[in-house]
Amino acid sequence: MKTSIYRPLALTLLATLSLASCKDTDQPDPNRHVLKPRLEEQTAFDQWLGREYTDAYNVQVLYAMQNIESDRSRNLAPAELEKSMKLSQIVLHAWYGAYNEATGGTDFMRGASPRQLSLIGSAMWNGDGTITQGTAEGGLKVTLFQVNWLNENDPVSLNKTFFKVMHHEFSHILHQNKIWPDEYNTISASDYSPTSWYNRRTLADYAPKGFVTAYASSQPREDIAEVTAALITFSDAEWSAIFTAAGEEGKAKLLKKINIIKTYMKNTWKIDMDALRGISLRRLQEIPNLQLIKPEWQPLLRGLSAPRRSAHDHAQERALVWGRLLQDRHFLDLTKDHTPGDTRCQIIPQYTD
Repeated sequence: MKTSIYRPLALTLLATLSLASCKDTDQPDPNRHVLKPRLEEQTAFDQWLGREYTDAYNVQVLYAMQNIESDRSRNLAPAELEKSMKLSQIVLHAWYGAYNEATGGTDFMRGASPRQLSLIGSAMWNGDGTITQGTAEGGLKVTLFQVNWLNENDPVSLNKTFFKVMHHEFSHILHQNKIWPDEYNTISASDYSPTSWYNRRTLADYAPKGFVTAYASSQPREDIAEVTAALITFSDAEWSAIFTAAGEEGKAKLLKKINIIKTYMKNTWKIDMDALRGISLRRLQEIPNLQLIKPEWQPLLRGLSAPRRSAHDHAQERALVWGRLLQDRHFLDLTKDHTPGDTRCQIIPQYTD
């Protein structure tokens, strides 16, 4: 089983540069910008990304997959242009916008967010039956997969596929800047399992130990990242199911963890987690009403030679891939109960940090 890789990086210099005030000029300072001024002609979409991401947050969005920027040991597909356009708008509204609203401005995200956001069209399937849903490299770059399966009309899918991943990875960035309290590590100290966490396949396997997901039980740093993301993205029904399965002892552990996280985020980053959760879930519901393709981008899409595919087409493709995996005797469906001792691999998400 592939385990998460931790690449510690001192971000003091990065934070200092990022939080420094901008010069009062019309053009961004190239010495503080993630990008040098580009000489080649940019498309309308490139220009929008430059204004809304690079100029606003010092973030570069990579939507045209480059070999040097991706894992060359995997078979990955680039993100479709239309899907990249839509997801860029969605992330700006439901992720950056949520933190801006919760913190009262753009300064926090400009200083703390990753310097690069990379979009990959396909899933990254691992040889052990897991899917890597996101990667974070030293707090500088976050990669999102499954962009081509984007369905902007399904807030639940958006939350699970993209936003839980982003909140998880972002919490690692915050923790690398300012470490969480050591007390957190002691709550479930005897139950972490770095090499066999994936054998905890149901709520009954991990919730009684005080974990919100199986992956949370791998190590403390993944535990606190998972609980942080869950606090923002899980519905009331999901939390109710976790607490019910956890029992009295597991629920007590979870409540201790939640209290530590809320206190840490409030005292360290001035963020009220309950307020952020409400804002995030509201903005998620607003996505289907957004105009995700700007009129000036339409010529770029009409010029594509490949036929455009609907969300239904991608949903069918995803179901087909999933179905083929489940037909393999080596894999099992985690949505169903299984005989104890079943040794088949599980299809579950993980991250690489």
